[in-house]
Amino acid sequence: MRELLNILQQQAELHENLMSLLQKESDGFGSLRGSELLKLQGEKSRCVRATAQLEKERILIVEQFAESWDIDSKDLTLRVIIGRADNEYRLPLQKCFNRLKMLIAKIRKIAEENSMQSFGRLKSVESSLQFISQLQKGPPTYSEVGKIQKRTGTMSRTEV
Repeated sequence: MRELLNILQQQAELHENLMSLLQKESDGFGSLRGSELLKLQGEKSRCVRATAQLEKERILIVEQFAESWDIDSKDLTLRVIIGRADNEYRLPLQKCFNRLKMLIAKIRKIAEENSMQSFGRLKSVESSLQFISQLQKGPPTYSEVGKIQKRTGTMSRTEV
């Protein structure tokens, strides 16, 4: 039980870190530079990878419990484990479980808000680019692969 509790506590810490990073991203919309956003993305990715690794370890421990308790591992949820745990671990496991559920709900909410903000900003940039392109009556500012084109609109000699 100690191993499971340790893993769940580590997962909760990683979820808190991820929530903090998402909040930093949300607070920085419009003011963070591209390099800062890339750094945040890298930190979020590391956090998610570490969480996934802990999840693999947690699954292995749950499978060990299932085998020793002669239960199908698919039926062995954290609620069932908490119900079967000794008094020493029951309350800490329950607190950790509640903390994780709360953190996941907050992360989901912040991530959805960030997604909407990102989508709105992307649409704003697309509209601006389309407007500029129409003003220039030339090729779009961005190529098909999303890179800025080096050349500018050309004018014929008769127009000069």
